[in-house]
Amino acid sequence: MQSGPSSPARRVLAVDDDPISLAITAVLLEGEGCVVQQAQSGAQAVDLAASNPPDCILADLRMPGLNSTELARSLRKAAPQALLLAMSATPPPQLEGYDGILKKPLSPESLRAAFAGRAAAGNGSPPARRAPHDPKEDAVLDAEIFERLRRAITPDGLDEVFTVFIKDTHDRIAVMRSADPATVRREAHTIKGGASMVGALQISRAAAAIESGIDDPDDRLRKLDEMEAQCRFAAIILRQRLKA
Repeated sequence: MQSGPSSPARRVLAVDDDPISLAITAVLLEGEGCVVQQAQSGAQAVDLAASNPPDCILADLRMPGLNSTELARSLRKAAPQALLLAMSATPPPQLEGYDGILKKPLSPESLRAAFAGRAAAGNGSPPARRAPHDPKEDAVLDAEIFERLRRAITPDGLDEVFTVFIKDTHDRIAVMRSADPATVRREAHTIKGGASMVGALQISRAAAAIESGIDDPDDRLRKLDEMEAQCRFAAIILRQRLKA
């Protein structure tokens, strides 16, 4: 719920190592009238929370370094009065240290429910009103998530978000082609998070498969080739939908 004209704006600290997810989270929060600070690591979040305690903290569960319940304990010490919410594309059945958990992709409805004290594992949003699309297109770029983002972000802003996402994904795929298994899984997790936020379903699924572990190098390369192809398809569909 947006802050009224006589009440101070809610101050929110958003924490995510994926720049795409972080940018979209910030846009959605600002659309709800929040003043947003951004942190790209758990350690940075703790420092920001200690120096300027926010009203609410939204933290991705899986990040390099300080994360999950350990991050929750540190944030509680830094900002004991803040509402502490976790974000995850695959929420765990149980989670200690947080007041609630939001399922990625986020929606304005899920944020309002969380601020009202009803945070839960689901994203809390009703199906978005959407124009009919080819089912084959929807399998690549989820129409409901796209329409939700289009309502929250200007056309130029949405175009920029997707452009950055596609480039970032291509760059990470290039790294994964010759990286060690730990780096491959870490990069795949980051791609999965960004893909989930923009509704790039096939990219998210391919990244999830790689993150879960593909031992055979040839199989992994084929999955990376598939991911690159899905990036090209998603870019084409995006251009068509932005013109609609």
